Amino acid sequence: MRARIAISGADAQAARVLLRQAGYTVVDGSDGAVDLTVVDEWTAESARVVSHARATGSRVTVLAEMLLEAAPGRVVAVTGTAGKTSTCRVLEAILRFARVPVLISSTARSGNAWPDHSVADGLASASPDAVLVAELTSTHLCHMSEVHPDVAVVTTIRPDHVELHGTLDDYHRAKRRLVADLTDRDQLILPTDDPHTLAVLGPVRGHRWGFGTAPAPRGAISANGSVVLTAAGDEASCRTELDGPLLRAALAGSAAALALGIAPDQVAAALADIHPVMHRQAPREGPRGITIIDDSMAGTPVKALAAIHQFAGSDLVVVLGGDDRLPGAPVHAAPEEEAALREATAAARKAAGTIVAFGPASARIRDYMEPDAGAEDLAGALALAVAACPDGGTVLVSPMFPMSPEDRERVAGTR
Repeated sequence: MRARIAISGADAQAARVLLRQAGYTVVDGSDGAVDLTVVDEWTAESARVVSHARATGSRVTVLAEMLLEAAPGRVVAVTGTAGKTSTCRVLEAILRFARVPVLISSTARSGNAWPDHSVADGLASASPDAVLVAELTSTHLCHMSEVHPDVAVVTTIRPDHVELHGTLDDYHRAKRRLVADLTDRDQLILPTDDPHTLAVLGPVRGHRWGFGTAPAPRGAISANGSVVLTAAGDEASCRTELDGPLLRAALAGSAAALALGIAPDQVAAALADIHPVMHRQAPREGPRGITIIDDSMAGTPVKALAAIHQFAGSDLVVVLGGDDRLPGAPVHAAPEEEAALREATAAARKAAGTIVAFGPASARIRDYMEPDAGAEDLAGALALAVAACPDGGTVLVSPMFPMSPEDRERVAGTR
């Protein structure tokens, strides 16, 4: 069997090792037909490398699928339009608190939990009881053919990344890939209060656990500042100051931990030390008592809208902008995403005292509302935002459009 690797760097080396262990001969370049083609997790379904591979009879996969297949123990896979990374990191914290060995990325960009070469490096020494926690985006799933985690988590599904798939139906199909092959023995974590997501998924099999605000016979439910954790007749509750998207992630991660057999009282104890993940509504101290909220991973209207509602106020300054093409295709251009963009920009205009736009996406933002100030790049936008923010106010960097990893680091370092 022959395989071709269409990625580079450390992930390519990890893929090469796994392929050889599976009996493949790795072919470089474009020399002849191959049985398997390994692509990057940001490769669009419509990319030439994908269409060419399939036209010549080659199966397409990603490193993540290979790592899930190679995992020595149980696998938890998390997908959704928002909350994937935070859910994975919450679950990681709970498992470590319970002294369960964890395999999870330590090197994926911007704090993501995508299975990458760092997970591959850990496979050799991983114990059979190690749990692999994997964040899977739609552009992982659309290239995966055999997805069968022991625990599948779906956080929420809203229009997103349609430019990488072609249509909204294609995007939904990619997300449903996570749950398509589940059996009644597998564990399935779904929101209790999100009928849209449940409708998109349709009929699914699996031993169901719930998270959210609506009741469930087993899972993690929040109400009146408390989290109630229920599993197999056992129950625990704890007070929490978590709110917004981090609370949602804590609930989803807690339900996954319960599904793995972690006792409710252990999960409750672990929740006392949950903190925001970098670039996901993570607070930073700024000058003059200003709080800078680094929400720079919010590159879609749906994600930005959650933060805008969370921090609304007259002393709020919102930084919007970034790139308007990814990769090479217009973002948020599908009708469903345009509707979300219209809603999110209107909400930002209503919720904030000042809005600063930057980058190529500024023109798109001005199609829907007029910002108070503009800058060519992020550095200029941050300077304008801090200058405009009242003493003790909040600067929210929730761009609504994609940003580079380098720009995200600049937000994290703003003082």
